[in-house]
Formats: sequence, C-alpha cells, structure tokens
Amino acid sequence: MSAWERWSLHLAALVTAGTGLMDGLLRWFGMRMGEFGPEPHPWLPAAQHLHVLTAPLLLFALGMTVRGHLQAKLKRGSEGRRTGLGAAFLIAPMVLSGYAVQVVTGPAWRTAFSWAHGLSAGLFLLAYLGHLFIPHAQVELRASTERRAS
Repeated sequence: MSAWERWSLHLAALVTAGTGLMDGLLRWFGMRMGEFGPEPHPWLPAAQHLHVLTAPLLLFALGMTVRGHLQAKLKRGSEGRRTGLGAAFLIAPMVLSGYAVQVVTGPAWRTAFSWAHGLSAGLFLLAYLGHLFIPHAQVELRASTERRAS
C-alpha cells in the first residue's frame, strides 16, 4: 500500500466519520423548538449532504486498501490483526445499510437501516482506530515469540 493510498484512506475516513457523527448528533440531539413545535437543527441537511458526498470517497479508498493491503496480509497467513479483519468484515454492512437508508420509503425500514448503519459504522470506526493505534510492536513481538517456540 503506497503512502498516497494510506493518506487518502485516513483522510476519507476522517471526513466521512466526522460528517457522519455530526449528522447523527444533530439528528438525535439537535431538535429545536420552532414556531410550530420540534423541528430539526438547521445544519442537519448540510451534515447529511456532506456525509453522502464524502462516503463514496471512503468506499473508493477502502477498495484500494482491500487490493493493496488486505489481500497481501491474508496471503501471509495468521500474522494479521483482529482489528483489521473486524473492520474489513464491517465494510459491507456499513455500506449496504448506508445506501438502504437513502432508498427505502417505509419509516420502519428507514429506522431499522439507520440503526444498522449507525451500529456498523460505529463498530467499523472503533476497529479502524484500534487497527491504527494498537502498536505494531505487539504483532512483531508475537511473531518473534512464535518463531522462537518453533
């Protein structure tokens, strides 16, 4: 995986997660009392549009990551980290539920897919951050210990 691919993934993940968190927070906690009762926060449409516009950039960067990073790690065997695999397995539910939220028409389906998207995206973000910040030294230490044992 090249440095350009790595930084484009990090930037796309940061912007998409930021706009998604902003959208979720404004949607759930941004209700305001208007002249005729509760109404959504005025920034909610902008947050939603920014999230919908940045998510394809993340999807493209994730595709490059699967090709340039994940496939190579899987070919090597069991030296990969669980956080990376966890993030990889959460990509499909996160993306598919995100698209479904935009196209379903029934309110019950929209609510169900919204929850599925929020949960899968939140778990993906945790796994992604864990994959970034868990020191690589732990993986290297484990590999060297296994080599000494065999």
